[in-house]
Amino acid sequence: MIGRGGSLRRAAAMSLRALSSSAEASSSGRVSAGCRAARSCVDDFRHTLQNTIYGWTSPAPTGSRLLSSLEEAAAPEPRQATYQVEVITGDVRGAGSPAPAAITLFGEDGESEKHVIGAEGSGAGFERATRKTYVLYSKDLGNLKRVLVQQLAPSQQPHTDDIDASTTTGWYLDRIEVKGLDGDHWTFPCGTWVGRPTAPSIGSTGTGNGEAAANVPDGSEERNLIAADPRRDISRSSLHDPTHLRITRPLQVEASGIALPHPEKVQHGVKGVNRKGFGHGGEDSYFYASNSNGIFALGVADGVYEWRNMGIDAGLFSQQLVEFCRQAVELGTTDVLRVLQFAMKHVRRAGTQGSSTACIVLIDTLQGRLAAANVGDSGFVLLGRGAGSHRGAGSSRGQLQIRYRSPQQEHSFGHPYQLGHHDAADEPEDAMLTTMPVYPGDVIVVGSDGLFDNLQDDEIVEIVEAETLQGHSPSAIAHKLAFAAFGASIDKKRVTPYSLGASSAFDMVYNGGKQDDITALVMELD
Repeated sequence: MIGRGGSLRRAAAMSLRALSSSAEASSSGRVSAGCRAARSCVDDFRHTLQNTIYGWTSPAPTGSRLLSSLEEAAAPEPRQATYQVEVITGDVRGAGSPAPAAITLFGEDGESEKHVIGAEGSGAGFERATRKTYVLYSKDLGNLKRVLVQQLAPSQQPHTDDIDASTTTGWYLDRIEVKGLDGDHWTFPCGTWVGRPTAPSIGSTGTGNGEAAANVPDGSEERNLIAADPRRDISRSSLHDPTHLRITRPLQVEASGIALPHPEKVQHGVKGVNRKGFGHGGEDSYFYASNSNGIFALGVADGVYEWRNMGIDAGLFSQQLVEFCRQAVELGTTDVLRVLQFAMKHVRRAGTQGSSTACIVLIDTLQGRLAAANVGDSGFVLLGRGAGSHRGAGSSRGQLQIRYRSPQQEHSFGHPYQLGHHDAADEPEDAMLTTMPVYPGDVIVVGSDGLFDNLQDDEIVEIVEAETLQGHSPSAIAHKLAFAAFGASIDKKRVTPYSLGASSAFDMVYNGGKQDDITALVMELD
C-alpha cells in the first residue's frame, strides 16, 4: 500500500529524531537495560512510522518470521456455525418462481460455500408472499456483510457451479433474514427482481404479459444483498409497508459535481475538468449517471499522488476507474458491488498502474433505497428532514440532519484502503457496503478526503441547509462546499477533521487544514 501525507511525514520524522537522540544519550558509556529498551522503542517507532507513511509494502521488522509448519499444523480448526436463513418472496403479481436459487454468505471472517435452496421436490421454487426457512452449515463467518443470491434454471441440480439464466423466470425477492445460534440477526433487503421479471410493480421491469423485460442487464440473475443497519433502516416491504413509507412514484434526482486540484498542481498548470456527468482535478475523479432500470449513481475516486515518484500517473487510474463505473451503470447494472467489480476488472485489463480510493453510491429511484460501496477515505453523508419533505425556496420543513455518515476505511492513519495494480492492494470485495431507505427531500453529499478532511460535519450541514432553503441547485451547493473546503485547507490555524486526527494519531498538537485535491458531488431527491 502507498501512504499519504507529506506534512505528517515531517512531523513524525521530528518525533523519531527526538526519540533517537534520547536513546543515543542514554547509550553513552556502559549499555544499560534502559538503553536497550530505548533503542528497542526507536526500532518499534521507526517500523510503525514506515507502515503509516509507506504502507504494508515496507520491509518487515527485524525478528519477524512466518509460522512454521508445526505451528500451522497446531492451529485450531475454525469454529463451526449454523445459520437459519429465511427467504421472503414479495407480494406482487408474478413474484413467485419455480426455479431454485443459490446463496453464499459473506462475513468479516470469510465466506460460506454456495448453498442451493428451493430445489426440494414438490416444494421447489418460491411462491408469492411466502416465507421459506433453510438451515445452512458453515464455518463461523463473524459479522455478516452480504449475501450473494443467484437464480438457477428450474432443471439445474443442487451444487452445480454452472448457472444458466436463459431459462429462468423472474423472482421478486423481498428480503433474506439470517439468524445465528448466538442470537445474532441480520436482515438483507432486496425489494426487487432477481432473474427475468415477468410482472410490473413499483421497482419492476417486467412487461406484465408473461414476457421478460428487454432492459434487464446481463448478470441480473444474481444480486448482492447488503446487510441493513437495524438502527437506521426501516426496511420497505411489499408485504407490510405503512402508507407513509410506500413509494407511489419514482424519485426524481438532480445531481452535480466539481473537482478542484491541489494549489501546487494549479501553479504547475494543472486545471480541473468539470463536465456534465464526469470530471477530474489532480488525482481526484468523479462521475454521475443513470440507467433504464431506475438506478442513479454517483461516485468519486481519489488516486494516490505518491505513485508519481515511480513514474506512474495515479490520476489516470482514478479517471479510468470512474469511467468504467459509469459504463457499468449505463449498461444497466443495479448492484453497487458489481459496479465496482466491473470497473476494476476493466482497469486491470487495460494494464493501468496506480491505486485509488473509491466511493460509489447507487439510488434505486423505484424502490427508494440507497446502496453504497466505499473503499478508503473518500465517503458520503446522507442528510434529511424526514419522509415527505420537498425542496423549495423558503420552505420550512424541519431541521436538516445527518442521517448517515460513512466511516473512513483505513489500515492506519493516513493509510486508507486502496484499489490498485500492486499485490498489496485491496479488492472491491473489501469495500464497506451500506444500504438504507431514502426519501423525497434527502440530500446526499459524496466527496474525496479533500472535502471531509477540511470540513466538519456541522459545517457541511450548515452550508447545505442555507443553500437548499434558498432554492439553490446541486451545482451551486457542490461549488459552495468545495470552495469552503479549499478555504479551510489553506488556513494554518483552522481546527479541521484532519488536524484533530493527526493530533490524536501522533500525540502532538497539529493545527490547520490539509491541502489536497477536493471533490464534492451533491444529489437531491424529490
